[in-house]
Amino acid sequence: MEQIKNTKEKTFQWIGGPTMVIQLGAFKILTDPMFSPKSESAFKIAVHPTSGKKNADIKRLIAPADFDKTNIDLLLVSHPHADHIDKEAREQLSKDIHIVAPQVDNEKFVEWGFTNFTGLNWIDSTVMQKGDESVIIIAVEAHHAAIDPLRTQLGKGNGYIIEYRNLESVYRIYWTGDTVWFDNISNVKNYGKLDLLVPDMGAVGSDGNIGRRGLNAEDCLHIARVLDPHKIIPVHHSTFSMYVEPVSVLKELMDTTSFKSKLHILQTGDVAKL
Repeated sequence: MEQIKNTKEKTFQWIGGPTMVIQLGAFKILTDPMFSPKSESAFKIAVHPTSGKKNADIKRLIAPADFDKTNIDLLLVSHPHADHIDKEAREQLSKDIHIVAPQVDNEKFVEWGFTNFTGLNWIDSTVMQKGDESVIIIAVEAHHAAIDPLRTQLGKGNGYIIEYRNLESVYRIYWTGDTVWFDNISNVKNYGKLDLLVPDMGAVGSDGNIGRRGLNAEDCLHIARVLDPHKIIPVHHSTFSMYVEPVSVLKELMDTTSFKSKLHILQTGDVAKL
């Protein structure tokens, strides 16, 4: 089992789906926890984005990677849909884990029994400090779908700027959360030079009649051109049956651009140094 050590190093481990462990010096951050095993019904979705079937089963195609679930400083949640925090994660994680999530979802986390919740609206921020190291979490705008009624039906979610600082340097990450391209994504440039872009991919719903509810390769390339990150690590692909655009589509597109060397596609469980 690959584990991320609590050192001054910066590392990124993809657990599968939207779930990743980001170690930034002394800080260990877990995102959108999906711990369900590989199965024919990892979770149910109210309306299937492709078929429109109600209360539909979603398959988990690849099991989650093992990782050390202890000493997590922050659980960072983009939004609490069934494909971003599952029953297994809610049962396994400590109820006093520090959670940062959209403010609108406070009551849901209380119902689930969690006791240490920081709610952020867009442009709100919170800070963690350990000695001369700090992490600033800034909630930024995310649009789960391009147009209504789907955008309203899916509710409000967050993207995040994750900014790690120590005495020597600053390292800045933009995790898109579930979003499509919209013009205000360009405002991320106002926070400073971007070291890492983490896009939620999969183009969910693009093969159905309800509407696309996440990034496709063209959207991701647009974001990259606007923000010019040093590195790109996509997540939210390959793991679940509702992801309909293979990550290979993104690779093929990026291979035709100057971002070819910046794109790093991880396999489940891989640990990348940042």
